[in-house]
Amino acid sequence: MDAAVTNKEITIKDVAKQANVSVATVSRVLNGRDRVSDATRKKILKIIEELNFVPSTMAASMVKKKTNMLAVVVPEIQNPFYTAVIGGTVEIANNEGFFTIVISTNGNETEEEEFFESFLSKNVDGIVLIGTHREAGFYRNIRKPTILVDRYINDSGHDGVLIDNYRGAYEATKHFVDYGHERIAIIDGEHDFNDGKDRYWGYRQAMLEGGLTPDPKYHKQGKWLEEDGYRFAMELLQAEQPPTAIFAANNVICKGVIRAVRDLNLQIGEDISLIGFDENELAQFVQPRVTVVARPTREMGVQAAEMLIQKIKGEPKEQAKPKKVILDVELMKYGSVKKLK
Repeated sequence: MDAAVTNKEITIKDVAKQANVSVATVSRVLNGRDRVSDATRKKILKIIEELNFVPSTMAASMVKKKTNMLAVVVPEIQNPFYTAVIGGTVEIANNEGFFTIVISTNGNETEEEEFFESFLSKNVDGIVLIGTHREAGFYRNIRKPTILVDRYINDSGHDGVLIDNYRGAYEATKHFVDYGHERIAIIDGEHDFNDGKDRYWGYRQAMLEGGLTPDPKYHKQGKWLEEDGYRFAMELLQAEQPPTAIFAANNVICKGVIRAVRDLNLQIGEDISLIGFDENELAQFVQPRVTVVARPTREMGVQAAEMLIQKIKGEPKEQAKPKKVILDVELMKYGSVKKLK
């Protein structure tokens, strides 16, 4: 080891000098980039170990005012929809040389606030956010480049990546109507954001266009949770006049409905017709397979990451009006809707 580097704090320049390479080459190795030969990479890593060099990313970020880190903030990470959005974001971030951290707010506004007030949020270059807050003012106070995904608050001041929730729910309900169903139930959650509101209004419009009056007793509204899907399905299916069809307005509610149908020893596609919103593992593997409104979940993360990185790299000084990218959905018809007439 060079005696000159033994009695002071080790820097990336010391590593580069010892390896007889440029600082940029050492940086590429540290950041996992490809444009370094295996032999050079091994030599640099060996010298890093010998010098016990720890890169000061914080110091570098203070100089550059960039960290090459993105945050993906979601309500929770167990729902397959959120994990798909995370996967799409991470894919693009990795390709563009960004690291990604994932934050779960547990669907809690206070936890979401704590993230944005914390040291952590100040040390990312941008944020992909599936929000929990309901107030536009909260989002306007976010100074980092931010893309809202799935849930959009008007006047938030940020771009968004959404899907056509209204059309998805409309097409699902129309499929029931076209197959002769009149007692069509919907199980959904709170209408705090655009997604819940649009799905309900799409359901309602398809009913009205089919000459049917939506009956309040067939609208069960609780949380967007499997437990509520199960509980409300049990109520509906054991009622004096049960529905012939159920529209489960998200993937985990649909799982709850499937469990209730199974526990009552009923048959999907015979005793009860069912359509879900988003794929879920039970919908894919029950027989017959459940018809679902499929949305491009991973593509939402991809689009959000691409938009975010573009803003980080070259956003114009004068902010244009926030834009919303709305991706299409598709009704995937399998065998879970019975034709009544």
